[in-house]
Amino acid sequence: MTSNDKIFYGGEMTTWRECNLDMGTLLGQNCVYTTVNTFRHKPLHLPLKLRYAAESHKALYGQKPQLDATDVAEQITSLLYYGIYPEWGNTVDIFLLPRPDGSAETLIAHRSTTPYEGYSLLSLRPKAAITNYEIPFERHHTTISLAAARFADDFARRSGAGIALRGNRAGALLSTGDNPLYALRGNTLLTTPIEKGARPSAERELMATLCGKAGIKIVEQEIATDQLGLMEEVFAFTPVGIQMIGSAGEVIYHSIVAHALEPHLTALTREGSVLR
Repeated sequence: MTSNDKIFYGGEMTTWRECNLDMGTLLGQNCVYTTVNTFRHKPLHLPLKLRYAAESHKALYGQKPQLDATDVAEQITSLLYYGIYPEWGNTVDIFLLPRPDGSAETLIAHRSTTPYEGYSLLSLRPKAAITNYEIPFERHHTTISLAAARFADDFARRSGAGIALRGNRAGALLSTGDNPLYALRGNTLLTTPIEKGARPSAERELMATLCGKAGIKIVEQEIATDQLGLMEEVFAFTPVGIQMIGSAGEVIYHSIVAHALEPHLTALTREGSVLR
């Protein structure tokens, strides 16, 4: 086994080369996924992530997988340790591959290594481009939404930007890829409501917790695409932390709320390392 080729499939460590997964299984069907941040090879807020993933799988395939957070955490730690990854700065993807009977097989794979320790305020502030698209089963994190997000970011980069802001046909801004979006207008921090196209997610819940720690109120109100130029700050909450947006079009954004939230990210990391 080569170190960085390791995965966990069906609870067993193997490699992409040696497992019996074919491209039709991975690309030919839609499956639920979640991206988990880690610190010192331990997953952060894993029970919360698994709960949303299991509920999405039940909604799409009829059965709620029984995902044991302790077992999954041990697999993630082993994957990172034996894969010889650094102790922090890693994210992993957990995929729930649907079986014919509606149950799920788990696949865990390393996604990325970053320079950050736990949840952080990301240093880059990319220019954003708006991409308008709809996603099947948009309330859920799936491989379809993941592929669409990656294509949208590639499109934004080809357009001279660094990140895509996703809007829908109704003119509401929803996310950066699969990550919830927030905007400051005056003294009000806005996020588009779920009933207007945003999705329930672990990141949305964690952002609410973070704002609670900082004493910042989030108002659920549609962020309209045509009002983006009136916003003073725009950022997303991702599996790694807060992704600030530097600009969109000719508008340069501040980072007022993002820096107010930054001191509380350490507590969010510490609390997330405890399985409960």
